[in-house]
Amino acid sequence: MKEIGPIDYLIGSFTILPWAIVIWKAYKPKKGWQEVLGIFLALFFGWLSTDLILRLHPILWPETDFMPKKKVSMLTQTAHLAFIQAGITEETFKIFFIMILSFVLGYDKKTKTFSPNVVLFGSFVAMGFSFIENTHYIAREPDEKKFDLFVARTVHSSNIHLLINLCFSLFLLKSNLKIENANKRLYIALGFALAVMQHGVVDFLLIPGSIIGLWIATSLFVGIWVWTVNDWRELVVDRKHQSIEI
Repeated sequence: MKEIGPIDYLIGSFTILPWAIVIWKAYKPKKGWQEVLGIFLALFFGWLSTDLILRLHPILWPETDFMPKKKVSMLTQTAHLAFIQAGITEETFKIFFIMILSFVLGYDKKTKTFSPNVVLFGSFVAMGFSFIENTHYIAREPDEKKFDLFVARTVHSSNIHLLINLCFSLFLLKSNLKIENANKRLYIALGFALAVMQHGVVDFLLIPGSIIGLWIATSLFVGIWVWTVNDWRELVVDRKHQSIEI
């Protein structure tokens, strides 16, 4: 495997830069220590998630040279890659770290509610993950294909990771409306299940590399973006204004 150099990391950083600017401008942080610290920790945890997955992957799914006893269909292989190796594994690590940051820096123990800044933590964990993942993919491509992959990873992959974890963070804010702890836990669990499904479905559509799959996946995430923006206005913007007025 080719050694990853500083230029590769620089290119990888540019794949998440547009989305980082979008989230920063949309949230308009007050530049308090919790928000700034949370963003840096989120980027670190996103990197850590990718690193752990890369190290565990050969252990969990070792490559074999022999033919399996049972023939495995392309559909089954794609579903396993999309929902198990990608969906469950990646979202488990990312959401685990999002929950840690949210409880430590974005949770009010008295009111038992999450702060709007959890959307920052979720977004930047996703971008930290995308940064390293994109860097690895781009670094191993031939020079003549790097630009095309750079565009694809910026427009699709970084966007998808961001949207999935932003959607989960909004589920944390929605759980504030649930009074009983059991209902809160159930709502958060549903947010995790949705993240896995979103990740699995889009990978299932994209892995075969078909044009129709690309268009369906793009349409799906355009729809989720609309849903997420509406929730953002209600749960983040309006709540921040309410806290200012109080």
